[in-house]
Amino acid sequence: MNKPDASLAIAAQRSARARQRLASTLVEIQARLNPKALAREAAQDLREAGEELAREGLESIKRHPLPVAGVLAAIGLFIARRPVRALLAKLPDETPARETPAIPPRLPPKPRTRGKSR
Repeated sequence: MNKPDASLAIAAQRSARARQRLASTLVEIQARLNPKALAREAAQDLREAGEELAREGLESIKRHPLPVAGVLAAIGLFIARRPVRALLAKLPDETPARETPAIPPRLPPKPRTRGKSR
């Protein structure tokens, strides 16, 4: 074998390997662009983001438990406002009755008339 034939054989081998790499790359790209694969990847990303958000929320609740409890209580009362209002309306009225004063109220003065006085 002479030199041109050897370099031609090497070039053919390189070309075959390059075609093989290109074919495997195309198969990989097609697999990634498959709608099911894209949906799976998006769902995984959303799941990871949700887990991170939940983790951060729990850490925040641990740092500030009283404000969170207050907000949750306010939300609960807002949601249950009608039943709470009905329950409070059923409670007896314990306001003391207004006592009548022992001294009768003063009568307003009589209007003065102009003229002779008696």
